[in-house]
Amino acid sequence: GSTNEQKEMEAVAKIVKRILDKAALCETVIATSSLAINLAGRTSEAKKLGCKLYLALHSNAGGRGKARGAIAFYHPAQPLGKKLAAELVSSLNKICPIKSNRSTPIQNGMDVFKGYGLAEIRNPSKQGMVAVLVETNFHDNPKTAQWIVNNKEKIAKAYVEAIVGSWLEVE
Repeated sequence: GSTNEQKEMEAVAKIVKRILDKAALCETVIATSSLAINLAGRTSEAKKLGCKLYLALHSNAGGRGKARGAIAFYHPAQPLGKKLAAELVSSLNKICPIKSNRSTPIQNGMDVFKGYGLAEIRNPSKQGMVAVLVETNFHDNPKTAQWIVNNKEKIAKAYVEAIVGSWLEVE
């Protein structure tokens, strides 16, 4: 339609921040999207701001319009990241009326790109942050794409539920 992944996921991130800030559950920062996803860009910004968790919100493509369901990536050296990844996938899939068909929704983010790993997992981890990248659902599936567009508040609440349930309980 007339939107894109960046616009939709930034909107969800702003709602997540609003909910967490209002409840004073934790201090949240939204990365400067004009910065690169590398050690000198968003990762450095997060480190300078004292972030302990680096949570990258995305939506997915590549399912030829048929794939559906949340997927989350974590760093294998971070058990808390894996736990949060599992909670996020569970929370997001629970609220989506279009059932997931993902066989491996929680994945080691360092297995990607022949072991080089996803930048949003690799780089924050190098800086001592727990890193999780979440694909909220598939934006190349017309049904799940429309669901994302129409349910940003509900999606944000699912993110918050998972963060509170698995991350904040140990902080």
